[in-house]
Amino acid sequence: MPEMPPPPRGLHFFPAGMPGSRRRPRLLFAAVFLLCSAAMIWPVYPLFSGATPLLLGLPLSLAWLVGWLGIQFVALIALYRSDAA
Repeated sequence: MPEMPPPPRGLHFFPAGMPGSRRRPRLLFAAVFLLCSAAMIWPVYPLFSGATPLLLGLPLSLAWLVGWLGIQFVALIALYRSDAA
């Protein structure tokens, strides 16, 4: 029985031989994900960490996080739909 090669290590965002047209949605998703993640932590989050103004019944700090999580969810659905082919 031939010996199996070891599994690849690390994060493989682009499989070998992936055409450039399929790389763009993944790069766009990575950019949106990093932007959303940065907006939910320091240095941006303390600007919206007050509890006084309410937005749809939620404190502004919670509404800020829920909004960015919603954007990430929509980006993930878009990535799934673009990668389904």
